[in-house]
Amino acid sequence: MSDYKTDDEKVEELKAWWKDNGTSIIAGIALAIGGLFGWQYWKDYQETTAAEASALYAKVEKASETSLEQAQPDIQTLQSGYASTPYAAIASMKAAQQYAEKGEYEPAATALRWVVDNSKEADFKHLANIRLARVLLAMKKVDEAQTLITQTYPEAYQALIEELKGDIYVAQNKLTEARAAYDKAMLGAAGGSGEFIKLKRDNLGEGT
Repeated sequence: MSDYKTDDEKVEELKAWWKDNGTSIIAGIALAIGGLFGWQYWKDYQETTAAEASALYAKVEKASETSLEQAQPDIQTLQSGYASTPYAAIASMKAAQQYAEKGEYEPAATALRWVVDNSKEADFKHLANIRLARVLLAMKKVDEAQTLITQTYPEAYQALIEELKGDIYVAQNKLTEARAAYDKAMLGAAGGSGEFIKLKRDNLGEGT
């Protein structure tokens, strides 16, 4: 007698096994296919969203060269419909910079607060917080500015934080503390920013 099962026996065993396991296999395949199409849909959606946000940001850049007011509708569209993209944060920070350069500090602060509250990128939040502190200091809201810089920031931002601390101490007439902060800022400053900090430090003299 052969040790091998006949073809008929194998067929019957296969039928029985499929009866017990076929449903779960089909379900698994369906889930795998569904997951594949779901991932592809999400990937396509992300790429489309990024392209649309990029196009809107290009419009913001062009419009803001003429008038920041003309760029506002597209900035608002980025904020409302594309908040998860970096373009919304960059556009808001660009608007804040232009407002601040014109001395319009309230809308500058509003734009920066939007970044802090809505951006998905930690670096944008940190930078927006630091710039917001500068704007608040320009608005004579020294205590609010100081509260912002007491938060925890990565090492890469420490020179900016120390410089800002120096500015705040100057506003509070705490010149000894200001000198120490500027000295720390110069140690970590990059490029030409170190020279600018040194000028501020030198303006305070050596003290007593």
